[in-house]
Amino acid sequence: MAKPVILFESYPDFNGSALEVYRELINRGYDKKYDLIWAVYADFKLKTEFKTVKFFNCETAEKKAILNRTKCIIDSNRYIKKPNARIFRFHVRHGCCLKNSIGYNRNLGDVDAILTTSDDMLKLDQQIFAPEIKNKFVVLGMPATDRLFAPKDLYASGLIDELCGPGHKFSKIIGWLPTFREHRRSHFGKNRFPYGLPAIHSEAEFKAVNDMLVSNNMLLIVQMHHAQAKNYGNPPKCSNIVFVGEPQKAKCGLATTDILGNCDALLTDYSAAYHEFVILDRPIGLIVEDLLEYSKEKGFFCNYLDWIKGDYIINNTALINWLNAIAHGVDANKAARENSLNKIHKFKDAHATQRSVDYLIKAARL
Repeated sequence: MAKPVILFESYPDFNGSALEVYRELINRGYDKKYDLIWAVYADFKLKTEFKTVKFFNCETAEKKAILNRTKCIIDSNRYIKKPNARIFRFHVRHGCCLKNSIGYNRNLGDVDAILTTSDDMLKLDQQIFAPEIKNKFVVLGMPATDRLFAPKDLYASGLIDELCGPGHKFSKIIGWLPTFREHRRSHFGKNRFPYGLPAIHSEAEFKAVNDMLVSNNMLLIVQMHHAQAKNYGNPPKCSNIVFVGEPQKAKCGLATTDILGNCDALLTDYSAAYHEFVILDRPIGLIVEDLLEYSKEKGFFCNYLDWIKGDYIINNTALINWLNAIAHGVDANKAARENSLNKIHKFKDAHATQRSVDYLIKAARL
């Protein structure tokens, strides 16, 4: 007789909090009782160790058979709606809310539990999601943040060699996760930023940043947002500014949280990556060059400047100055950032996965 199914979803696939829950269930032996299966797009073709079912953008007999056997859904981004009440749906989310995507969040559908990170975040979330799930939130933290505390080594994994060539050792590594400005499915026109990055508008500005990094033996690792439209030009090749994507991470067995956990500081802007990295209490540079424009076009669920604290960067010169401060161990906005940390995270530990799986086992009666 076929085993009941626990159905997982994340985008990118096999990622984030859903992946951490998946791994913890295997650690506890639940793969012996359940088939742990990942829902993927119909055109998914990658070789993978994970069991998958082609689920999105298709209707197949296999998909229907899997849903008939499903005991529990763990989704985070591409919502998997419950076909019946007997399935327990645990929404572990793609990240904390910041950008104004209320239509997307209100379309969540019926859930039995949804993660949040603190009482302050709970109050915000209850305004963002549909009223009928107001009491479905559980304050447990986000499992994805656990990897930040014990990341895989970027040198031993081979990622630094993959990105920079062999033989490099840097004094500091900075991560850069810009959010998307133009979604790949609905963008119109040319990206305001020629290389898709705020605060860098020309090859000369790229070179200026790279020269500063070289002089301090620092590496800047950029990961473009997966939803960003490809409406920008190829950046000039720079020795100390490198771009990482899903293929390189997969080759080295790394998640984004592994990269961030190895970073001495983070550059971002309006990305929910802020909510994850802030738990490490390390410097965060916030490139807000287009804050007014972004606020008008896409907007936020909260007052950005009240909620998101760090070193605000408005142009290329300010970016270089911030990198120089990081090189010399200066953390100018530590106190303000710690206030933000305390609002966002009730728990400041590496046990969100344990709490979430403990809750899931009891609530879903696994």
